Amino acid sequence: MKKTIAGIAALTIALSAFAGCTDKKNDKSTGGSAEAVTTAAQQDTTVEKTTAQDTTAAEKTTASPDDPSASAEEYEKVLREFIDAYNNEDYKKTFELTMPDGAEKVMKLLASSETMQNEYGGISEEEMIKESQESLFLGKKDGTLVPGEIKKTEPLTEEETFELRSEIAMITLCLDYIDSHGGTEGVDAEAMLNEIMDYDLEAAAAEVELDESYYITFGLENEKWDWSGDGNAIVYRVRGGSWKISANDLIGTLSGGKDKRLNTAADSLYKAANTVLIELDEEGHIKNDSDAFIVSSDSSRDFNVPADFDADLFRSRIKNYCDYEGDWFVKMQGAYALETAVFDSEKPHNVGTYPPSDYVDFAYEGMSYDEIYNKACEDIG
Repeated sequence: MKKTIAGIAALTIALSAFAGCTDKKNDKSTGGSAEAVTTAAQQDTTVEKTTAQDTTAAEKTTASPDDPSASAEEYEKVLREFIDAYNNEDYKKTFELTMPDGAEKVMKLLASSETMQNEYGGISEEEMIKESQESLFLGKKDGTLVPGEIKKTEPLTEEETFELRSEIAMITLCLDYIDSHGGTEGVDAEAMLNEIMDYDLEAAAAEVELDESYYITFGLENEKWDWSGDGNAIVYRVRGGSWKISANDLIGTLSGGKDKRLNTAADSLYKAANTVLIELDEEGHIKNDSDAFIVSSDSSRDFNVPADFDADLFRSRIKNYCDYEGDWFVKMQGAYALETAVFDSEKPHNVGTYPPSDYVDFAYEGMSYDEIYNKACEDIG
């Protein structure tokens, strides 16, 4: 039973990873983790070969080397279909566009498994599909996304697609098992998962062949936010299959301004603010019984600052510990920083906060910088 549950968990991770919201812009790789599965020796039928991470072939591209633009019309169509489905919160369609061909068979089996019915209280295939796609829509606010032209196309190497191929391999192993047993009607889900959990996922990932895979950058607008910038995504085609999209970076760009760089800056600002406040307290500049107040990088947006608190001194000291040069504010009380927010003036809806905006009981998820600032002022009163 434990192995079956582990198999369901691993497979769920693989399914969800295609639609995750992790920012991977710097390394052009998709989310999810092949290490989530503890593997044993693969069965004798497995072809012995080195993994994509260990082979010298890792430097070869998996895309058409001569003319990647030849397929541009096809993968641009998938991109636009995905954004249309995203705008309409069409879970089934985003599932079809982000998952390997045939993945719905696996969802049907999982939903009907004895473990899912007994251990998890029962769940339908439709509910499982929706659950696997929910990470796409975290922080989604109203507003129609409008994709622009594709600005840049970069072929991906085998090494850069290793995690993607690991996720595909998990689904492929299930589909091969289903086909070898005459279809979904003849398959016991627990038996399938128990067998697959004994496979070497790295070796299986090395067997996945991508006809083409690209990291694309394209124009993107949000009509409600009056925002425009660049979106990023991976588009790929498994050998002989249809074009798919891995939306990790796209959702990281458009969903509530989830920018890891800015969240890191907000964290750094929070630590710097507390360091400065300790210094000012030791120097006798802090009145510990003051109400909450806000000091901003823009002095015109300071709010409720005590008359005996030197906001300009605070701003100058912050530069000693935090090198972020964009706009920011710190909400504090006495000698303690409570919250921080930073934003990118070139992309005003891209905001970083500390605590993170999706933190439990933290109320800033999906808000713009101005909305966060206004709410922080309202909370102070």
